[in-house]
Amino acid sequence: MDSTEQLITDSLSKHAADAPSDDRLLDAVHARLHRRRTGRALGAVVVAAAAVATAFTASHTQLHTDPQIAQTLPAGWHWESFKTVQVQVPSTWTQYISGPAPCTLLTTPSSPTIGRLDGWPESRRYTCSTAVLPLSQRRQYLWFGDVQAPGITRYDGGWIEETRVVGGVKLSVLTKDDALRNKILDSARPITGTDPYGCSPQRPARGPNQPPDLAGQVTSASICEYWNGSLIAGSAVPADKLLELSAQVLAALQLRSVPLAQAGCNDPAAREFVVLLHSGNKTQPVHLSYSVCSPVTRAAMTITLTGPHNQLEPAKLFDPPKSFKPPHR
Repeated sequence: MDSTEQLITDSLSKHAADAPSDDRLLDAVHARLHRRRTGRALGAVVVAAAAVATAFTASHTQLHTDPQIAQTLPAGWHWESFKTVQVQVPSTWTQYISGPAPCTLLTTPSSPTIGRLDGWPESRRYTCSTAVLPLSQRRQYLWFGDVQAPGITRYDGGWIEETRVVGGVKLSVLTKDDALRNKILDSARPITGTDPYGCSPQRPARGPNQPPDLAGQVTSASICEYWNGSLIAGSAVPADKLLELSAQVLAALQLRSVPLAQAGCNDPAAREFVVLLHSGNKTQPVHLSYSVCSPVTRAAMTITLTGPHNQLEPAKLFDPPKSFKPPHR
């Protein structure tokens, strides 16, 4: 067994426990259904209370939505991208959620959040029918593509939400720090060509998907995530994860010929990743498909499914009985 094969074997063995058995999968489904019933009742109380508070605390001020010129990336900040826009945020903002603002109830308390209204089908969305959470549950966020009208909205406790349109995408920042809000939004600019990670706004055409010949020489790597052809997020892979990423890419490619989907599973939000492997001035793109219906593939993509590509999806816990309707904001 050569070194590459050993890396693949070690990687799959290391993450094999992540792939549930049929019995564990059934138990998880029953447990999730119980949480959904409980969550709906609890969520209704929170949403109702917040909606009442909003009626008395929110005021709106119209603001320009012209794109601003992006500055050099400051120390302690990183780039986030979505569809056709890129923006700078503090590097401590690393908690991600998929769905509509401002419902960050399932994220870590007091941790700033980056949200994306990805466009998942209604069956994968959750309903958030309030404009702002109660003060005790409110936290700073940057949200891509939500329903807010461009402008400034003032809430109780000194909180302000500002929405601008850059590159055809809405960006909303909620915070009490005016300087921070302006710094984030002023950095936003349309993606022309590729984002800072080398990701194009539209998924590139899939070419021959040969196993990478750079596996032992990769000096850096980027991950581009797409759904329905549009960019969801781009990111850079930490240097200490490059060797494991190379092994997992090879493993995922080898698994493509195996029937991996669980019986009866249908994932309308299946995604495609383009992993860009760099070695000097040479770049090799590798296309990988991902679906929640394939736990074995998930186990072989744990490095790929990190950072902005590991968004919390409240739809996994809450099951709205009706179609998603954007809240009035």
